[in-house]
Amino acid sequence: MMNHEKSEQRTCGLLGGLSYVSTVDYYNSINRLISEFLIDHSSRIHMVSVDIFQYTRFLEESQWSQAADYLLEGVHRLVKSGIDFLVICSNTGHMVVPKIMEYYPQLVLLHISDAVAFAIKQKKFRKVGFLGTKMTMKLDSCAVKRLIQHDLDILFPDEEEIDKIHHIIATQLSINIFSKESKQIYLKVIQRMYDEHQVEGVILGCTEIPLLIQQNDIPRVPLFNSTKLHVQLAVEYQLNRCNINDFLPPNNSKN
Repeated sequence: MMNHEKSEQRTCGLLGGLSYVSTVDYYNSINRLISEFLIDHSSRIHMVSVDIFQYTRFLEESQWSQAADYLLEGVHRLVKSGIDFLVICSNTGHMVVPKIMEYYPQLVLLHISDAVAFAIKQKKFRKVGFLGTKMTMKLDSCAVKRLIQHDLDILFPDEEEIDKIHHIIATQLSINIFSKESKQIYLKVIQRMYDEHQVEGVILGCTEIPLLIQQNDIPRVPLFNSTKLHVQLAVEYQLNRCNINDFLPPNNSKN
């Protein structure tokens, strides 16, 4: 049962561990923002951190249903704990969203792609590049399908670049390794997409990538930091400072 007690804060449920590196970033960033709004306060958070090893094994073997079921176990625990809304600390991890909505149709789930799309549409952009894991850099991935529902045109790097980007995420970023060489690979891909495909901006669609690349690394190309935008939406909703319907795709409002 979800907690509906009146208070200054709603209770945020974080599904993390995908990876622990970005989960720490979520936790710290949410608390930092909360403390700016509510002096001397921290965020009311319930968190479940799953073991990434089993999850990635399912993904590597293309066992999508098993991977989603594994994440759903964590969601069950969060809902039982009395959360008011759910935040999944991963773009790829949003693959579990359809199953969550089957089990908990009334649960408020703040979709990472809604937060990103809102920021893109505020700039009146439509054609954007997307960098993420190999599983997410597909038109039928849950994260990208949601972006398309916002009437955005999503472009990906070429196949060789996708392999490099994914390899760096899996073998470096997800275990807290950040190198100048990897940064240059990413920046080269972003610049090429901007120059050759005329994308208006690029989504950093893996929650570890913003820890490697910041806007000042490539100032000419607008970057959309999915972690930062997701965190901002979470805090706004936690403090009852936004209307969630403003962030949803057209014809998909949640009453």
